[in-house]
Amino acid sequence: MKIHEKKNKVMIWLCALGILGFHAIEAVGSSTRSEREAGEGELFSTWSGDSIFKKEIIIGGSWSDERGEIGGKHSVGFEFLKKFSNAKGDWASLFLQLRFVRNDRQSTLMNGAKMAPHDGEITGWGLHHHDAYFKYMGPWKGKLYFHVGYFEVPFGLEQNVDTHSTLIQLMPIRNVGFKRDWGILVGGQLPETDYDLAFTRGAGMDYRERGENYLVSGRVGTPSDRNFCMGLSGLYGDVIDSMGVMRGNTMGMMGMPNTWFGRTAKPADDIIERSRVGLDCMNLLGPYTLKGEVSYGEDENQEIINSIFEIDYLFPDMDGRLEAIAQIQNAHQDIDAPGSDDDTFLTFGLNYRLSRAMTLQSMYRHDLQRIKNTENDNVVALQLYTYF
Repeated sequence: MKIHEKKNKVMIWLCALGILGFHAIEAVGSSTRSEREAGEGELFSTWSGDSIFKKEIIIGGSWSDERGEIGGKHSVGFEFLKKFSNAKGDWASLFLQLRFVRNDRQSTLMNGAKMAPHDGEITGWGLHHHDAYFKYMGPWKGKLYFHVGYFEVPFGLEQNVDTHSTLIQLMPIRNVGFKRDWGILVGGQLPETDYDLAFTRGAGMDYRERGENYLVSGRVGTPSDRNFCMGLSGLYGDVIDSMGVMRGNTMGMMGMPNTWFGRTAKPADDIIERSRVGLDCMNLLGPYTLKGEVSYGEDENQEIINSIFEIDYLFPDMDGRLEAIAQIQNAHQDIDAPGSDDDTFLTFGLNYRLSRAMTLQSMYRHDLQRIKNTENDNVVALQLYTYF
């Protein structure tokens, strides 16, 4: 049986389970409706009760000395969380996070060769959905739950750290190819273990079906609410990643053809066979937060090691309003080949909380070594983040 036929059958089976699950949810809701107060079953009350609606505004700009130009990223959006409850507690929730985003030469801020945004055009406005999923918890009190929709891929530090609004990012782009994906997730929280396993489209924000793309990913770790937590992650699949294809490209010299991962044929539809295994940890030590992650795997036939280490410091006499960040990232590709690609850069940040709703963020990044031996860059960025 062909690989894509197997994957299609798996998707059909998962969708069938999802439909059965939704019917079960519907039955639970109808069985408890009579126990609630009159009027709670009305549509307006159902959707306005046990819900949270937050607005978000981001104004950001950056300057690159390599390009000698100013870039920017601005957005206006919202988050909506709706909880569904009965006499025994919460049994499901719906989470939706949307933004209208404008990018102006955003590759300057994120570095086009390393961290270019996967989810939008370089210049202009666009609608981005950052989360859109239904979570079913049933009667298991967090020990078992299901996600259906668009959610964070369970791999590495990103599982426990929210970076959607921060200037300083982690490494999901180099490991997964994107932060979030469409699909189904099974997870839970046991006394000494958190676990998540997902089967997703392997395409990122846009649900693109090109016949072969898919991704299986998962993470198991110690409880994330402890001062020290660590996790083991893995992923495998055929993912759509145009930036990954670019990193695997070698320009032909002296009349020789270009190659991609050592082959003269470019991967069809920008689909890469990708595998990773990773280890991450986070430790809270008074005003310090230490974060680290290392991963090993392959893109097609090229071996890859990615690593990151970060120290965050909250100034004690500032009541948590001022935070300093220092981070180093390294991405090493095609380990056994001479002249392999190596990205290494330092990032420093300073964040100041102006009020409960508003934070001013700043960042300076210095390239130590850059992919394809292109010129090193220095980037300075500012961002005003408002959440209310």
